[in-house]
Amino acid sequence: MWIKNIKIKNFRNYNKEEINLEKNINIFYGENAQGKTNIIEAIFLCSLGKSFRAKKDSEMIKLNEENSIVEIEFEKSDRDGKIKIDLGNKKEIYLNGIKIKKLSELLGNLNIVIFTPDDINILKGRTSKQKKIFRYNDKSIKTKLYAYFKLIFKNNRTKE
Repeated sequence: MWIKNIKIKNFRNYNKEEINLEKNINIFYGENAQGKTNIIEAIFLCSLGKSFRAKKDSEMIKLNEENSIVEIEFEKSDRDGKIKIDLGNKKEIYLNGIKIKKLSELLGNLNIVIFTPDDINILKGRTSKQKKIFRYNDKSIKTKLYAYFKLIFKNNRTKE
């Protein structure tokens, strides 16, 4: 999978921005509070239809603006695609120009994994963040995640 292009308008601290990405590795760097995490949040939004930072969609709209638009063009081995999310009075999501009716239609188009600096606490012991992660209703997911993180922690200790 390759995200070819990201367009954002009135998203967080951005007025209007278009970012063309390379096929292999892309690095976002800069001073604090310049918008690096906002770009990652825009990608996350197009993958899952929600933010990993904001509780409300309105928090992602630039101050004093009515709506925000995020568009991502991507390429997968079997197809090209485009996701557009319009945040305003209500969220509207388009997949290849067609408005989706259920959020589940969005899932699986952009495959992502996010690991934030706050997530490092998962490996350091029982924190409130770790407890929050394991409050999922699906106990099989909870069990698998716990076993996975426990294994990672164990492997990291043996490498030291």
